[in-house]
Amino acid sequence: MAIQHIGSLFIPVSELERSITFYTEVLGLVCRGIEDWGDGSRGATLFCDPHPEQAALLSLAEVKEKEKVTANPRPLLNFKCIQVPEMHARLKALGCRVTDLESWDSPWNHHVLFDVFDPDGHRINLIEMVPVADAQTT
Repeated sequence: MAIQHIGSLFIPVSELERSITFYTEVLGLVCRGIEDWGDGSRGATLFCDPHPEQAALLSLAEVKEKEKVTANPRPLLNFKCIQVPEMHARLKALGCRVTDLESWDSPWNHHVLFDVFDPDGHRINLIEMVPVADAQTT
């Protein structure tokens, strides 16, 4: 088996345009556009900016029956970020539902993180990881 990397994670959403706005304007991802996936299904593929090798990151998959979109109590995924405390303050000021800012250390990294909830209630973790060796020199 020759798996190279994850091609995309599919997130079910109840309102595609509303979710695109959240993931692009709030989280800063780039949307390639709305796509017709056949049989009346629509989706949108999102990337980081700049995106490596045109690799998709997320695909928002619109669900026809809105009641079928269910949020998981655990984060669906996490994004490795920088300036997480500033992101937390900005998202909170925008009125986004966020968890408290947390920090903890492992033998390898100092972690600063929080979760933000998308319009369908999906929990997305935003995390900054600084190697312990780098954290000790600052």
